[in-house]
Amino acid sequence: MVEMTGQMIRSMPPTDHVPQPYSGPSLEDVLATRKHYCHPSVFAYYKEPLMIVEGYMQYLYDESGRRYLDMLAGIVTVSCGHCHPKILERTQRQLEKLQHATTIYLHPNLPLFAKNLASKMPPGLDVTYFVSSGSEANELAINMARVFTGNTDIIAVRNSYHGMSSTSMGLTSHHTWKHVIPQGYRIHHAICPDPYRNPFDGSPQEIAHKSAEDIRELIKFSTPGQIAGYIAEPIQGVGGATHGAPNYLGEAYAIVREHGGLCIADEVQTGFGRTGNHYWGFQNFDVV
Repeated sequence: MVEMTGQMIRSMPPTDHVPQPYSGPSLEDVLATRKHYCHPSVFAYYKEPLMIVEGYMQYLYDESGRRYLDMLAGIVTVSCGHCHPKILERTQRQLEKLQHATTIYLHPNLPLFAKNLASKMPPGLDVTYFVSSGSEANELAINMARVFTGNTDIIAVRNSYHGMSSTSMGLTSHHTWKHVIPQGYRIHHAICPDPYRNPFDGSPQEIAHKSAEDIRELIKFSTPGQIAGYIAEPIQGVGGATHGAPNYLGEAYAIVREHGGLCIADEVQTGFGRTGNHYWGFQNFDVV
């Protein structure tokens, strides 16, 4: 916890970790090399870029050894902290045995990992298909929903983020994360159930109901009446940690299933215990 005096941040708590002396290229050399050899679409967000060369648990260190509190968690991916000793030990042990092979051969870790994931799921959700990224997972989920149902149309939610591949960019509803390329097919965006920024008036419960009914209207006027699926983040991440109005997901899932669709929870940012009480974000809303 950061020690505070009034509104002035005094210091971070002490740590036993001592960063290793940095002997690599300077920040200026890194900037010059990056500018020459790396694509400009991958850019730093700061006028004076920060160079991070080491991490330990919740802390990051620059080339001078200065310590920072990582409140981004590596863009919501470093759930157990940087260079956690237990993770390092297990990773090193595996790398000393086998780094990579192919899925045409058996290895015990793959089915054991799938079994452990199934133990964290509600009954009936006990099969895992492993992919390499969130965008790829969402692309696969949409393809599977379309093949399984025989329908094409997908309902997503405004203010959402689902990735930067073609279909996942189509699911995404942020102009800042869209490019001038063909994006998805037969994807429709329903009203975001944000109780604070919503075109509907009323209590949070009324907003939840009206936002869910917007899905019904989309299906009625923009689809053949049957859909392949509905995809939503249980809590929107890139969209500002937006919590939907209470009871929204339950009503939304019911409407989607009435029209032949499957319900897809994008857990890239909310899964694996990140919301606290539950292992998966959707469990906070009593839906499956």
